[in-house]
Amino acid sequence: MAAEFWEEAAQRDPLYAILSDPSRRGRQWDLASFFETGRREISLLLYQLRRLGHPLAGGRALDFGCGVGRLTQALAPSFTEVIGLDISPTMIALAERLNRVPGVVRYVRNAAPLLSAFPDGHFDFVYSDIVLQHLDPSEARAFVVEFLRVLRPGGLAVFQLPSRRRAADEQPARPSHMPDAAYRARVEAMHVPSELPPAGRGECALRVRNTSGEPWRQDAYGVFRLGNHWRDEAGTMLVQDDGRVALPRTVEPGDAVALTLTVQAPSDAGRYVCEFDLVHEAIWWFADKGSRTLRVPVLVGATGQQENPHTPNEAAAAAGTYPDVYALLPSGAAAVDDFPMHGVPRADVERIVQESGGTLLFVEPDERGGPEWEGYRYFAKTREAR
Repeated sequence: MAAEFWEEAAQRDPLYAILSDPSRRGRQWDLASFFETGRREISLLLYQLRRLGHPLAGGRALDFGCGVGRLTQALAPSFTEVIGLDISPTMIALAERLNRVPGVVRYVRNAAPLLSAFPDGHFDFVYSDIVLQHLDPSEARAFVVEFLRVLRPGGLAVFQLPSRRRAADEQPARPSHMPDAAYRARVEAMHVPSELPPAGRGECALRVRNTSGEPWRQDAYGVFRLGNHWRDEAGTMLVQDDGRVALPRTVEPGDAVALTLTVQAPSDAGRYVCEFDLVHEAIWWFADKGSRTLRVPVLVGATGQQENPHTPNEAAAAAGTYPDVYALLPSGAAAVDDFPMHGVPRADVERIVQESGGTLLFVEPDERGGPEWEGYRYFAKTREAR
């Protein structure tokens, strides 16, 4: 049943089936933006792993539930080999057509309930995002066991999984989308520190102007905040969510508000870019809808350069144009909306990891299952060989 469902979804609207942004429903994703979300996600993940003291360096990686390769391609610069695995033949065929680093990345269809195609200890890293939540809980449990089995001693698995469905009175109020044209802002710096100590905090004075023709009304649409990201000098995002400060309840077209935002610098010395943008909480950042951000260079520490995570493989993966993926699919098919959703209690996941020879390094809340679900992202490491 699952194989048929995902194959139908792949033929109808494969990119929306992978990343269900409501504004992209009906084959509205463009491939450049779609793959950029993967590069951003992996960049943030790799930086987080370095901060946790578990940097990834080479070896073999598995992208479980790869779809057309959104994350597989983004993993390629950091590994000597990356395998993307998916249940849908159409997803695998599209991924192969879109593969820009065939010397590093290959795709495999896996219709089995286990990872039987791979021996014990085959991978250094296993990653799965917004995939296990669509599997029957018994299957999700079995795949967590398999993730640990196919990892080498000391290998790392990172996977996301809802834990339980929230009761109606626990669910946060649902925000609603503004018209696309309303997501237009100008952020101006009145004062941003040009230097900060590693992990140091600084106060930023900023002015935010509504340059759209629509009022930003929090009573109608939900919460708006000013926030910041940290990027390296090459533009790779390292920290997506740092500071936050709320906007007034309503900001009319043309009006400007002054805000003070506290930021925290990265913990490594180097040259960075602090990027400021507005976020419509639980919807998207304004930049995702075409609004311009403010970027300010900041020196962290007295000397030193931030290591550049870019590699020739990444440059190759980002170069050139993509084919029209929709032209390869049957015409006139409507997008699939009713995706199956399931969860596995956190206590069960923790027990499975331990019984499978792993240790949980870190568990963080994860909201990608939607407001109806309490969820987590798990960072599990297999025990080192004695």
